[in-house]
Amino acid sequence: MQCPQCNTQLEDDTVFCGNCGTQIAPLKAQGATVTYKSGEGEDELATVLSTRPGSQTPTPQTPIRNNAFQPDTSYRGDDTPTILSSPPPPARKSNTWRIAFIVVMVLLIIGVGALGTIALLKNHTSATNNSSANTPLASNANGTISFSDSQNGSGHSNVVTIEASGLTAPPAGSQYNAWIVDTLSERATGLGTLIQNKDGTYTTKSTDNQHNVLSLGNRVVVTLEQGTVSVPTGQVILSTAFPPKAFVHIKHLLVSFPNTPGKIGLLVGLVDQAQKLSSASQLLQSISASQNSTAIQCAAQSIIDIAEGTQGTHYKSLANQCASENIAEVGDGYGLLGTGGYIANGEAHASLAATQTDTTVTIRVHAGHVAICLENMKGWITTVDHDALALLNNPSDSAKVQEIVTLANHAFNGFDANGDGRIDPIPGEGGAVTAYFHGQLMAALVLAPGS
Repeated sequence: MQCPQCNTQLEDDTVFCGNCGTQIAPLKAQGATVTYKSGEGEDELATVLSTRPGSQTPTPQTPIRNNAFQPDTSYRGDDTPTILSSPPPPARKSNTWRIAFIVVMVLLIIGVGALGTIALLKNHTSATNNSSANTPLASNANGTISFSDSQNGSGHSNVVTIEASGLTAPPAGSQYNAWIVDTLSERATGLGTLIQNKDGTYTTKSTDNQHNVLSLGNRVVVTLEQGTVSVPTGQVILSTAFPPKAFVHIKHLLVSFPNTPGKIGLLVGLVDQAQKLSSASQLLQSISASQNSTAIQCAAQSIIDIAEGTQGTHYKSLANQCASENIAEVGDGYGLLGTGGYIANGEAHASLAATQTDTTVTIRVHAGHVAICLENMKGWITTVDHDALALLNNPSDSAKVQEIVTLANHAFNGFDANGDGRIDPIPGEGGAVTAYFHGQLMAALVLAPGS
């Protein structure tokens, strides 16, 4: 058999040309035929009618969608029905593959686009997170934090000065606020609002009349806030933290030490007792011209008690008669000299702060300055102590009085040995005041962008 359309050789019972799809006569082959019932809906489900010879009424077969049919009852051998159904034209089959290909390509494009969108959103999120840690408001900013005493002498390290440069002006309705934060107790104490100066820098200076600010926390932050706030809730713009190991010993110098009277800081007690020593020497000078032996001896003993403390070899409570001479100046009993006095313990903890693993160059430099000043004090006060002992035994020897007054003043205020107009933390110059100042510089911090 040959296709009349494309001349392809075909089997005798072929209905359609396998090459071009042309329908070949005869139109019906022997066996079963397919009859389509009308009114079966849009799917036009077909029913296969068996034409088995000798059979009874034709048996309906299970309709299968898409023109494929599978009989409910199997047939054997020659009894197997032949389903005569017009196969889809080749053009429709080609269109099906084309549609499938287009669908696959569309899905592929959608998938690639979705992946690209996800990557873009991820990169955008990452960039957003990075910008929150290093906000453009402070990308080139830095600052310093320093601590000092109020001028009226009502507190110790209770004044905080913050200076920052490189900050961008905050948005309208917002301002920069500074805080000291205790991360353990989750407590924040306000340090004031930063005010912009004419040169573009920002500063704030606050005084706490009730607390040593160094006792209030271990971290300082500058945040961007809106309106009046009592706790930090805005974005962290600048921040810093005290180095925890070194800060323990800085607090021993400036805030509190376990075995001092009232548990005051070592350098706080040092300054206080050095000032009392200088006052006692001036009192001695004022009464020395009277040649009142009792008053001179009382003043000399007072100087010895302040210098040596209760653990000193020559410590002795003032006699009752000293009160009648209006001499009652005594120390707190801790002593400036000796292995357990303010000078020795101050040197020890300045050194400990400087040698911790988290110490800084700033701490090391100023700890060295503190040590120099304390060594100066030790030399001056040792001489004062010896002179007072000599005067105690010989109250008429007024030659020692002026030296006591001079060296006691050096121990407290320091001495401009090189005449350059200032007292520096160098051998022979710095005293208690200078030591205390450089102790506070040990606590100074540097602010940097980010959280």
